[in-house]
Amino acid sequence: MQIDYHVTAALTKNLSLLYAEDDPFFLKETQEIFKELFAHVDTASNGEEALAVYQNFKTNTGKYYDLVVTDINMPKMNGIELIKTIYTCNPDQSIIVISAHSESKYLLELINMGIEQFLLKPNNYDTMLHVLHQSASKIATNQKTISNSLHVKLSHNLTWNTQTSLLLDQGNVIKLTKNETLLMALFIKNHYKISTLGEIFDLLWPNEPHLASVETLKSIISRLRKKLPSVIIENIYSLGYRMVIKPD
Repeated sequence: MQIDYHVTAALTKNLSLLYAEDDPFFLKETQEIFKELFAHVDTASNGEEALAVYQNFKTNTGKYYDLVVTDINMPKMNGIELIKTIYTCNPDQSIIVISAHSESKYLLELINMGIEQFLLKPNNYDTMLHVLHQSASKIATNQKTISNSLHVKLSHNLTWNTQTSLLLDQGNVIKLTKNETLLMALFIKNHYKISTLGEIFDLLWPNEPHLASVETLKSIISRLRKKLPSVIIENIYSLGYRMVIKPD
């Protein structure tokens, strides 16, 4: 699906971004794209510098960047270590990784850590717009939803009570099985992040790993989808699932 520039810009125009990249040519080229779209853009040429900029931004503004985009292989501190450190400061930080095809082996580790997207170099402009649009949409939704609030609005009719772990349709309780309830709580907690297969298996079958299977999980997801017709549960192939919350 091709995303129009102006549609993306409407979502990103008030957001801040930190971009870490050690290739000066790639940094300059991609930075220009970001500056056209985002209200505030800072850059860094290595992980150590990026972390310092990240921390200074929080000190000076009282808030974190809306989005962090980083390479993996960088001097002084690589992208993996940068991401881990950022998540210790702000577990909800939205992060996109742009890196070389040869580094895609890190994808599962990065997904497990909580990154949202993984873009391969060289950049494809339309793909980048699409990814930025997705991330900005989730940031906007997250700001409206506030995952740690008592009532999380999932759609026009549906809400999730984080205290009672109840799914409500205009105030009426929708009956969920134990596993469906556990999955819902996980999806709400992770929000825009992917819930990996390992994470889900450990949650649903902590003492019975022999019961854990992709097919069994698919059946549970299928039943849950029928109870949530207005909510999208994405299957991220071979990695896990993610609930897309788009309240009206």
